[in-house]
Amino acid sequence: MESMRKMMKEEVKRSLRSSGMLISLILGIIIAIVQVFHYQIPAYQLNQELDFEKVPILFFNTIADSWIGGSPTYLESFLYFLILPILATLPFGASYFTDTRSGFLKGIYIRSSRKQYLTAKYVASFISGGIAVTIPLLLNLACGMILLPNLVPQSVLPHNGINAANLFFKIYFSKPLLYIIVFLCIDFLLGGIWAGVALAASFISDYKIVVLSSPFFLQLVMHVICTMLNKIEYSSVYFAQSGYGLFHSGIVVVYFVVGGVVTWIVFRKRGEKEDVF
Repeated sequence: MESMRKMMKEEVKRSLRSSGMLISLILGIIIAIVQVFHYQIPAYQLNQELDFEKVPILFFNTIADSWIGGSPTYLESFLYFLILPILATLPFGASYFTDTRSGFLKGIYIRSSRKQYLTAKYVASFISGGIAVTIPLLLNLACGMILLPNLVPQSVLPHNGINAANLFFKIYFSKPLLYIIVFLCIDFLLGGIWAGVALAASFISDYKIVVLSSPFFLQLVMHVICTMLNKIEYSSVYFAQSGYGLFHSGIVVVYFVVGGVVTWIVFRKRGEKEDVF
C-alpha cells in the first residue's frame, strides 16, 4: 500500500510538471482571456450604460450568462469545448506510450508491479486532464466575478436557452454560482475521461500523434453524428457548457460511467499483457 501511494504521488507530480500541462494551460488560458475581452468587458460596459427608466425590461449582464461557459453562442465557448479533449490529453494522456517507447517502463516494472503502475498512471492522467481543462475555466470565471454582478439570471430576454426543460434549472435561477460549480465538476470529470481515452488508445498505433488526437476525433465524430440526428444535446461540445445545460441525466451516466469503465478496463487489460521487455 505504501509503495502504491508513493507511485501515485510520483505519477501525479510528473503529470503536473509536464511540458504538456504547460502547453495545455497556455492554450486554454489564451482562449479564456480572449473571451473576457470579446464578451465580458463589453458586457461590463453595457451594464454601465443601461437606462432602466427608458427601457425597464432590460437587465444586467450577469456572471452566469457571460462567463465562457455561460452561453453556447460565444465563439470562444464552442472552440474551447470542441478542443477540450486535446487540452485534457496533452498533460499526461500519451505518457504510457512515451514510457513504453523510451524504455522507462522497463525500470518501473523491475521495481514494482504492473497493477500498481497502471493504476497510478490512470489516476494521474485522469487528475491532470481534469485540472488542465478546469483551470482556464476558473480563471475566466474569476474575471467575470470581478467585472460582472452575481445576480440571479432573468427568464425575460435571456442570454442563453436555460429553461424548465434543463436539469438543475431551479438552481440556475436561484443560486447561479452553485449551478456553475456543478458544471465545473462535470467538465473536470469529462477532462479525466478524455485523458483515459488517450491511455486506452496507446495500443492502437506506433505514432504518438495518433494517441494524442484520438480523443478529439472521437468527440468530433460523436458531435457530427449528434448534429446529423438533430440530437445536439447529446454532444459533449454542448452539454458540458453551463449555458447550454443538460437535458437528460442519462447522458452523464453514459459518458462518465461507461467511458470511465471502458477506458480503464482496456488500459488495464492491455497494459498487463503488453510486452515491454
